[in-house]
Amino acid sequence: MKYIRKIAFVADSLLIWVLTFVAVFAMIYSGYVIYDNFYKSKAAFSSWDLKQYKPTVEQTKLGFEEISLINPDTVAWLTVEGTNIDYPVMYGSNNMDYINRDFYGKSSLTGSIYLNSDNSPDFSQPYNLIYGHHMDNGAMFGDIDKFASEEYLKSHTLGILMTPTGNYDLYIFACMQTDAYNDTIYFKDTENEKAYGELFEHISKNSLVYIPQENIPQKIIAMSTCAETGTFGRTVIFAKAISRTDTISKEEVHPQVKRTAKGHNTVTEHWAVLNLVCVILTLLTLFPLHYTFAKYNQLIFVRKKKKECEEEAVAKDLGRFEKKIYIGFIVEILIFTLATVFFLRTENIKNDIGISDKYTLIMILIFALSLIVDIICFRYRGKRPENDAKGEEAE
Repeated sequence: MKYIRKIAFVADSLLIWVLTFVAVFAMIYSGYVIYDNFYKSKAAFSSWDLKQYKPTVEQTKLGFEEISLINPDTVAWLTVEGTNIDYPVMYGSNNMDYINRDFYGKSSLTGSIYLNSDNSPDFSQPYNLIYGHHMDNGAMFGDIDKFASEEYLKSHTLGILMTPTGNYDLYIFACMQTDAYNDTIYFKDTENEKAYGELFEHISKNSLVYIPQENIPQKIIAMSTCAETGTFGRTVIFAKAISRTDTISKEEVHPQVKRTAKGHNTVTEHWAVLNLVCVILTLLTLFPLHYTFAKYNQLIFVRKKKKECEEEAVAKDLGRFEKKIYIGFIVEILIFTLATVFFLRTENIKNDIGISDKYTLIMILIFALSLIVDIICFRYRGKRPENDAKGEEAE
């Protein structure tokens, strides 16, 4: 009976620890998810961090030489005046490469603006299709659905596409709502002149908003995003692209400005939620929920029993346990202080949030140390007074 009770006590304590850990982790992780969703939604906009790499019309070639050092998959910079569309255009080996990756190559639900992999990265073909996610807050291609309004389209017709080899003025002339299975819009043979002619005819007849064109444009830039109407719904705007006559700067010597790429969730720019969890669990080791009184009431009980005990061996065991409680209390305070100071010195909660970082293992070891101290110093393993033993056996 005695051993069964001990096993039940240990199992009960372990269960409480596990449930506490799960509850705390779930609470903090839920906060992290809410914050991270908010951050990703906010980060989807083209921020200063991203725009600092935007090439200029006068020095487009030099601008792309710099941006290519960060991500060589950058093939253009797309801007539509009066909208949030102001992003680098990526080009992957297939259309899945950048659907959930940002400009910095990091995983991101907002993805990137990217050129159809069936197109040439130099935009040399007559029809070029660019994809982007539809964000409800207007980021990425979230503004495209606004072009379904004739008034909005006619007041937002201008844009520019900058590439390493030349720039193009964009004149938006149509907006269409279709689906992902429209072979006329999403065709693979982008060099096919017949398909290009059929495309222009399809645009003129099926667009929600259409500004008549005198001739078939020599080059069309299409921008496609998901529509709100359904899973496979698409909203596409079409712009004729006219090559600019600006002189692209050749090789020139310019002072290089050292810049730091931040991006989303880069290693050095976020603080780790697991590290905070470890600090909280270290505190719970020092002051366990619902067990704080039981833990430190042992000290009063031991001092009382030591005075009443007539057996010298048992009294010595109780005396050693009393000292261990004092030592354990002091050491656990020091460990919690260490965990708190280390967290504050290595983490900056003003930065973006992440699951873990290079300090997480150290934080876990600090927490593990507090558990070891608790097990060693707050568990009595000496001989019990005879009256207690008899009482336990009687029960």
